[in-house]
Amino acid sequence: MLAKFVILFISCVAFDEALACNGYKAKIAKLENCAGDDAVFTIQEGFDVKLNKKCELVPTGCITNKAFSTAVAKFKVHKDGIVMKDGKMDLCAAADQASTEAKDMLKLFGAPSSCPVGEEKICSNDHKVDLSKYKSMLGMARGHLIIESEIKHDTGKSCFRVEIDITKN
Repeated sequence: MLAKFVILFISCVAFDEALACNGYKAKIAKLENCAGDDAVFTIQEGFDVKLNKKCELVPTGCITNKAFSTAVAKFKVHKDGIVMKDGKMDLCAAADQASTEAKDMLKLFGAPSSCPVGEEKICSNDHKVDLSKYKSMLGMARGHLIIESEIKHDTGKSCFRVEIDITKN
């Protein structure tokens, strides 16, 4: 569960006008680290993800995190002004229950697959994740998406707000 959330979140956060598989295009309208300078997780300037024509997700850039043992997220996903999903999730518990495939995907992004997590800078240059089995679902994502996530850790908080436009050529 954490793997799917993290992959979806990083994918959405990092799209920067890339031609996606199946003719879809995504562009970040806005990306905000909204927890301030003291955030536990921070997406660094220049972080990017491209979805190429082979339906491979290719992240570049870095994410930094401070040490933490707990991570409870409150999130909301809006599509074209309508709340599609909101909820609360214990990300550490979800990571422990994630499938082997999901944990492998997390590794490609340098993301932790269990808690506690030490302080680190995670750079994911030139790794690839094959998303071709999900390309038929891209039509459901078409539109203006807003993803908001507030994460409370035992050592502070993280917050992300991302606005993405997904279109088809």
